[in-house]
Amino acid sequence: MASETDVAARELAAPRRKAAAKRNTSAKPRRRTRTPDQTREALLRAAIAEFAREGYGGARVDRISKAAKSNDRMLYYYFVSKEKLFHHVIEHCYAQLVASEEALDLDLTRPREALAALVAFNWQYYWENPELLSILASENLFKGRHVKNKIRDVFANAQFGLLERILNAGIDRRDFRPDCDRTFIYLSILSLTYFYRSNLYTLSNYMQIDLADQERRKAWLAHVQAMIEDLVRRRDDR
Repeated sequence: MASETDVAARELAAPRRKAAAKRNTSAKPRRRTRTPDQTREALLRAAIAEFAREGYGGARVDRISKAAKSNDRMLYYYFVSKEKLFHHVIEHCYAQLVASEEALDLDLTRPREALAALVAFNWQYYWENPELLSILASENLFKGRHVKNKIRDVFANAQFGLLERILNAGIDRRDFRPDCDRTFIYLSILSLTYFYRSNLYTLSNYMQIDLADQERRKAWLAHVQAMIEDLVRRRDDR
């Protein structure tokens, strides 16, 4: 049998054990520490959302930091200034666009279908990534000064390169005109896809039709694909 001393010791220890257990159960779980790359990525994604929603002039660094669950000090550590952060945002958006385009599985032995697929990709990408439209609208207010160096020399060349391979394949197969101008074709694709999406709401109200309607969108894509094919098709194939 336990002695009176043992019983007394257990009785004295019981409240301490209960208090310790209560502290353990009420303690908040420790937040997992992010790596520097994860913090930078969180800030960048928060910045994309902020610049897309508010434009460059209306975007605020403190809101970006808060949305990223970080702080202003870390934002300036990684990106130096609001304008440099905006430059990184544009670069990131172009990198995502080019990476998605390069992932297309295009059959260059069928250049007409490949060109139609490229048109469809551009059309769909703008619908799925509307933040790109808003950010580019802000960049145009800067007269494109951030779209230089790497963005121009790497990303633009990658997009031109893909289009040129498709056009060359079509010329070699005598499907396309030998005098196809890649600049005009590129601008035509962007104009016919980007403009519709970027002006969706004003045009819908102005023309009193719902341009977001699925059937209208499908019809417009088919129309654009036909127009682009007509631009490149050999004259003797009409």
